[in-house]
Amino acid sequence: MFDQQEFYALEEGEPPRLAISWGFFSREIVIRLDGEEIGSIPRAKLNKAHEFVLKDGSRLKIKQIPSFKILGMGFQPYLHLSLDGRDLPGLIPNPQQRLSTANGWILGVGSAKLILAIFMPVKAIALPQTLQFREFVEWQQGFTGSMITGLILLGLFVVPKHFTKLVLTAALIIILGNLLLEFSCIWVCTARTGNIAALEGLAALSIYQALRTQSRSHR
Repeated sequence: MFDQQEFYALEEGEPPRLAISWGFFSREIVIRLDGEEIGSIPRAKLNKAHEFVLKDGSRLKIKQIPSFKILGMGFQPYLHLSLDGRDLPGLIPNPQQRLSTANGWILGVGSAKLILAIFMPVKAIALPQTLQFREFVEWQQGFTGSMITGLILLGLFVVPKHFTKLVLTAALIIILGNLLLEFSCIWVCTARTGNIAALEGLAALSIYQALRTQSRSHR
């Protein structure tokens, strides 16, 4: 379920022969050429270059590098592969499928929020006047907050496709924000609200993967 793969061609225009695969909880990535395993790398050591010698004597080098840095810290790491010093053309599998899955999660979380709101007592429509953290969390996780979040996510679901990256980014921010508030509510809420943290966590992961796929497929 959580297995991921990236495919690479050894020459421009040729079909992909090299596959890099890893599981969501696995501690290493596995490298295969034409379906045959040629080695593996511990995920904790991907920040250092690893070299493999192929049957024809060519040298494959793999290293994880960040997409960008802020204050010296790397973000959105990806695998950089080279063969005899030449970058390999990569192919991320099924970008449309990942986008479709992410849209399904957006629809699912939005619908779940609306359904939860229907079964919640209507306590307050407006924001709490005190704006204390506990009151805000309870309001956001209550009827009105769930209704607003659900409607926004459903609105993002029907936005035209040429705004895909903006939609995914907005949905990821909203769902991650809700996820943090869900966890906050465990400690600060006076009453237990509908907890869909697991659903939101899976949705955030799927949306992040789709967003990363969109970014890399347009390079």
